Amino acid sequence: MTEGKKSENSELADALAEVGRRVGQALTDAYDRMRPAFDAVSGVANRPEVRAVFDQAERIMRHRPCLCFCQKAHPADRGICETFDAVITGQHTSQIFGEVGVPLCAPCAAARAAREFVK
Repeated sequence: MTEGKKSENSELADALAEVGRRVGQALTDAYDRMRPAFDAVSGVANRPEVRAVFDQAERIMRHRPCLCFCQKAHPADRGICETFDAVITGQHTSQIFGEVGVPLCAPCAAARAAREFVK
């Protein structure tokens, strides 16, 4: 390798090292400026009243709606549906889709089973 090539490689390495140092310093500076905001958000998120809201939202999001089609599935048992509390998946036959899993609440599942039993 010639002396000129070594000098070019050394200059390139030095330039890349300087760019890396500047990028690292810029990231550190940005983190230092944002740290108080992160600390404030985490402080608020860990307060008991805020945790209670998040816990309530999680409980609500766990509920599945009952999609029983009550009027067709158990027309004699109207008004028994617990609309937002599906606990089991029942089978429904569709002309378009064939067998489909349908979320059902406990009363609708029981009414469907009783209707099938009577048939």
